[in-house]
Amino acid sequence: MLTEPLSAHEERRLARLAALAVMDTEREPLFDHLVALAAQVCETPVALFGLVDERRQWFKAAVGFRRDETPRERTVCVHTLQADGLFEVHDALLDPRFAHHPDVLAEPGLRFYAGVPIRLDDGTHPGTLCVVDFRPRELSEAQRDALTRLADAIAEALMMRERLLRGSPADALGDALAARRDSEQRFQVLAEAAPLGIFQTDAAGQCVYTNPAWQRIYGLAPQPSLGDGWLTTLHPEDLAPVRGHWRSCVDAGRPFEMRFRTLRDGVDGAELRQLWARARPVQAPGGPLSGFVGVVEDVTERLSAERELRESQALLDRTGRLAGIGGWSLELSSMALVWSDQTCRIHDLEPGHRPTLDEALGYYKAEARHAIEAAVQLCMREGRPWSLELPLVTARGREIWVLAQGQADLQDGVPVRLVGALQDVTEHHRAAVELEHSRQRLRALYESTPALLHSVDPTGRVLSVSDRWLERLGYRREQVVGRLLDDFMTPEAVQQTRDNYRPALWRHGHVSDCPVQLICADGRLRDVLVSAVAEYDTAGRPLRALALVDDITEELRHRAELAQEQRLRRQIESHAQELDQLLRERSEMLDVLAHEVRQPLNNASAALQSATASLAGRGERQVLERLTRAQAVLGQVLAGVDNTLAAASLLAGGGQLARLDTDIDTLIAVTIADLPRDQRDRVVVRRHTATRTALMDMSLLRLALRNLLSNALKYAPGPSPVSLHVMDFDEPAALRFEVADAGPGIPRELLPRLFTRGARGQGGTEAAHGLGLYIVRRVMDLHGGSVELLRTSPLGTVMRLTLPQAG
Repeated sequence: MLTEPLSAHEERRLARLAALAVMDTEREPLFDHLVALAAQVCETPVALFGLVDERRQWFKAAVGFRRDETPRERTVCVHTLQADGLFEVHDALLDPRFAHHPDVLAEPGLRFYAGVPIRLDDGTHPGTLCVVDFRPRELSEAQRDALTRLADAIAEALMMRERLLRGSPADALGDALAARRDSEQRFQVLAEAAPLGIFQTDAAGQCVYTNPAWQRIYGLAPQPSLGDGWLTTLHPEDLAPVRGHWRSCVDAGRPFEMRFRTLRDGVDGAELRQLWARARPVQAPGGPLSGFVGVVEDVTERLSAERELRESQALLDRTGRLAGIGGWSLELSSMALVWSDQTCRIHDLEPGHRPTLDEALGYYKAEARHAIEAAVQLCMREGRPWSLELPLVTARGREIWVLAQGQADLQDGVPVRLVGALQDVTEHHRAAVELEHSRQRLRALYESTPALLHSVDPTGRVLSVSDRWLERLGYRREQVVGRLLDDFMTPEAVQQTRDNYRPALWRHGHVSDCPVQLICADGRLRDVLVSAVAEYDTAGRPLRALALVDDITEELRHRAELAQEQRLRRQIESHAQELDQLLRERSEMLDVLAHEVRQPLNNASAALQSATASLAGRGERQVLERLTRAQAVLGQVLAGVDNTLAAASLLAGGGQLARLDTDIDTLIAVTIADLPRDQRDRVVVRRHTATRTALMDMSLLRLALRNLLSNALKYAPGPSPVSLHVMDFDEPAALRFEVADAGPGIPRELLPRLFTRGARGQGGTEAAHGLGLYIVRRVMDLHGGSVELLRTSPLGTVMRLTLPQAG
């Protein structure tokens, strides 16, 4: 979408994005779950976690969106990148920045957008978490807070992922497993702190995770909540339709949404609860459905409140009729209109008059007739009620104001009649006009100051409030004026005001900076400081007090965020110091192994070879055999040290190779020379190609080939030969080495982990050190090649190395 000019920190942001090494990587469950949760909480069809480089926005995780990336100049997320917090567009079609964009003009067109920048510890924003809808709308405060928290969770996951990539190379496999566990744990922590019931299923629709809120809602313990245990709680009448709808959604891989009843164990037996559940399908990295992520909410109390409200409204209607308010009804099938006697009197007609609909509408003034006609037509089509205060001329020519109300009676969801009430509100309207004039004069006074103001009488009843006060707390003036100020304060603030602030105000005539918490219309709390001055009559009796309110909510929030950021920074610095210490200790141990251990072993090996050679012609057979065994043991120890140092070098090397054109015969010769003297003649080289040279890192491939030959010699019986076959292939270009022995074969239990570190077997009388074949695999991985076990049986084993030559 439209882009803003790049910020001054863009170069630093792009550098940090590159350091994350996350662009164009495979999908990861943690990010998929967080994005799916964002779509669920915000109730949007689309949710995206995108990363923005200098030319594009690439999506690491997405719900309801099929493209992998979009050009940078076409993404609204560049606006979010430059924001300090949530960036929200209620209707893109009405926003001049986006009104002419192709995505907005498409069908369906993008209408709503809300995004939060992913903020890292250095303040940079590598990307955004956003939600999109195809209709104009606005997030609730709870949804904004949840979306911000999810963006923070993604930032933490990115930084943890980055730290993992930078961490100690001593155990890459362990790090990968730890990262996966951490990913799952972070999603679980987030889910278990959520107030909504959250659940996750496999592709078959079986629950594999439920959070504590979900378990409380269904009244199930953790273990019974898994699988399809939730179906056992459904009301018998709802079981079949709910199960059928759920199975059809699972089979089709489409979203699920439904309201149903459950029976939950209570103090007085089974308790009926009304639940509302929603779930979205989650795609696996390869494309197929991996399961569903969803939320469930107990709406029993909300539905009860709505029902009580309807009953209260019905009672109010009956009371109004007793109080002289006229009633009417219109049968839509016959268009027959019936007026009550009071409605006839309001129109200056005799009781019992039966007007037509056209006659009834004709009593309204011309300027009001369009409004009442439109309200009646809309109610007839859609069942939408109305309440209008309109001017009317009676049958005797009197000009009055009436409050006209109407609603539809429905049968099977279809309007069948309209019913309503009519009240003469002429005096009320006149008073309302005067009140409005008074309000306008008062509003002019209040609008002259940017402050939050209110005034109260000695009992604490609100006399007036400024527009800014109403705007900040979200109330209408008629909701506030005439009520006790205590109604808008928390119980603690009320107690403090009654015990301390109010007595001090009337006693001293003023108070300053009194901390109070006010309750907004949406239930949120605002922290304020109240300063007030009192006004007295001539007898010294209190009349009113005028208060100035200083909203410090954001200031307190910023202080708390700063304190939290400082705590996190201290923790990160401490962890970094510990990691540096571990790396230094590891480096020192490797240096000791390389210089203080390996060199003496080499010297000892050379001495043993010399002693063996000098005794070979003297007939000292027994001594010679012992020296030979000692030399073999020492050779095995040296091989273990070499493999250990090689493993550390491979892990620390970051994939760097000295890949040169190497003579194949030289490679084979030096490799065989590395073997014990008495074993060299057992190696039989069989060349099946005339190729003389190949591209490779000779030192690494020498190590890999030596490990294979050493293993084959160790496992092959007695003096049996070990064959080394050399061959090449053109499509694709590759050089192959095959090592074949006549040994007893590899144990079945060792096969699944044959090339992993620490895999050990028994050969002859000596135990393998567990690094040889692991080193072989790492060397071939670095060359872009492979090592494979072609066959193994009691008659022998064949290993193959494939070394690509293309490129």
